[in-house]
Parts: sequence; structure tokens; C-alpha cells
Amino acid sequence: MEKYDNSDDAILERFMKEFFPYDEFKKCGFFTKEMKGDYKAQAKRVCDYFNYKTVYEYGAEEVRCHISYINNGRPVGEPFVTVIPSIYE
Repeated sequence: MEKYDNSDDAILERFMKEFFPYDEFKKCGFFTKEMKGDYKAQAKRVCDYFNYKTVYEYGAEEVRCHISYINNGRPVGEPFVTVIPSIYE
């Protein structure tokens, strides 16, 4: 289990609450009702699904993508390629 959290429980709890909100993830079936408040189990589920060694790998890499908008709805000034920076920057 240690490979999933590698830190104290309070840091893991804050990280999971910020990036993996339980209620929304339960609604889509990613978390189970038994996982409520069990941040180690939630982190394990995330790691197993995304093949992470630790849950803190989430958001570590910069993402560059093109976001399509319907009916020419791209906001003024929005670049063609959107850059989503690492959460650690």
C-alpha cells in the first residue's frame, strides 16, 4: 500500500480532495461507496487505473491539446493549441 501514498495521510487527503472529488467520481462509477473517506483506497484505484507508481504522478506532465468548440464558439483570444501546465509548476 505504501507505493500509493508515500507521504503522510493529511497530504494524501488534501491531494485526493483537490484532484479527485469523491462525489463526482462515485457518480461515474470510478469510486465505490466503500471508498468514502478511505483516501488510500481511492489513491490505489487511481494508480491501478492510470498505471501510476504513486498518485502524485497525476498532473505532473504538461499537456498540449487542441480543444474543439461547436459553432465557432472558441473564446476570443483562445489559442489554437491549449497548454495545460504541470500542477507542480
